[in-house]
Amino acid sequence: MPGLSGSFFSGIGGAVSDLYAADSARAKGKGSRIEAEQYLLAAGMADKNAIFTKESTAIKEYQTQRGILKTLGGQAADVAASGFAASGSALDLMRDSATEGELTKAVLGQQGLIQEAGYEQQAASYRLMSQAASEAATAADHAAQGMQYSAIIKGAGAAFSLL
Repeated sequence: MPGLSGSFFSGIGGAVSDLYAADSARAKGKGSRIEAEQYLLAAGMADKNAIFTKESTAIKEYQTQRGILKTLGGQAADVAASGFAASGSALDLMRDSATEGELTKAVLGQQGLIQEAGYEQQAASYRLMSQAASEAATAADHAAQGMQYSAIIKGAGAAFSLL
């Protein structure tokens, strides 16, 4: 009867090592799936931030428009109360106020669009990171399966070395 040889112990050791490596790969895959879920949650929040920014910008633009109209109305009332005609310097002042107000409104709109685009880009980036984490999880699963097969082959080899 053949004795226990070095190849037997080597095969058993390799099989055990591969089984632990397979467990480790499965754990890594599980962690990658959790990471992917977190990135999708972050992408959802970035999407919501883009929507909030769009709505907030619309409100700010409306408030600015109301402010412009109040200023112009006040200036027109002041001119009329002073008994001046709506001409010359009074019209220049009102035109300057209207121009300044529209410029402020345009800047608000552009800032809102920039911020909204930033959130949209952030959401897209998080989705890509989620996809990468999902692919890493799939790769870890495949690696775990390969390590299990390797463990089986090494275990079988160790058993055959006893014959």
